[in-house]
Amino acid sequence: MKPASRLTRAGQMLARALGWMAGIALFSMMLLTFADVISRKFFVAIPGAFELSEMLMVVLLFSGLPLVAWHAEHVCFELVDAMYKGRSAIWSRRFMDGSCAVIFGALAAATWGLAQRTIAESEVSSRLNIPIGIFVYLMAVLLGAAAFMHFLRVLGGEPPSDNNILEAE
Repeated sequence: MKPASRLTRAGQMLARALGWMAGIALFSMMLLTFADVISRKFFVAIPGAFELSEMLMVVLLFSGLPLVAWHAEHVCFELVDAMYKGRSAIWSRRFMDGSCAVIFGALAAATWGLAQRTIAESEVSSRLNIPIGIFVYLMAVLLGAAAFMHFLRVLGGEPPSDNNILEAE
């Protein structure tokens, strides 16, 4: 097995897991919102539903970052890309992926420090008393995963052309 295909396989496996995580978070938000609306209509609102939705939104958004990184589906401005052909286009893409890997890695490190402070100060959500630091650690890990995905792209890992991360092989 070639190194690039191993990288591609690692990226695919991580993307599949993150896709499931994002899907479960979105489905959970949908069920929670549905149950909250129904319960408000007939009984009383679900306590802490808004807080749980916020926490699930963190999971959804930050698990999407590595997926966007792996599939290169982020917003970009192609001002000078038309000038690059052949090898220079490849090196330009690798330079940009490398820059993104460094930036996401720095964000992950800074967020990890914030998570440590949040846990040390015992910060919890206002209604359900759920430790916020757990979600900040998750944010740091997922930012690190985005850095890893960009790094895989620098080394030659490429996502499959069909872009269907949930499909079993």
